[in-house]
Amino acid sequence: MRKNSQLREKGLGVQCHYIPVYFQPYYQDMGYKKGVCSVGEDFYQREISIPMYPIMKTSEIRSVIQALEATFKVI
Repeated sequence: MRKNSQLREKGLGVQCHYIPVYFQPYYQDMGYKKGVCSVGEDFYQREISIPMYPIMKTSEIRSVIQALEATFKVI
């Protein structure tokens, strides 16, 4: 199971904010293919965006941290 699915099961709303632009159909139709920027694609496969916003409560921050620690086995 992917880590983002595990985090969602813990109630953490994670998502991906960076998608290589040439993955979009418009650019695919222009001839761009996957593999154009391997570093960007590697980042895309590994990155997640976690909940954070200016008015987060301390309890919400702790919940995010706990979910991350439990999922990634951080000590």
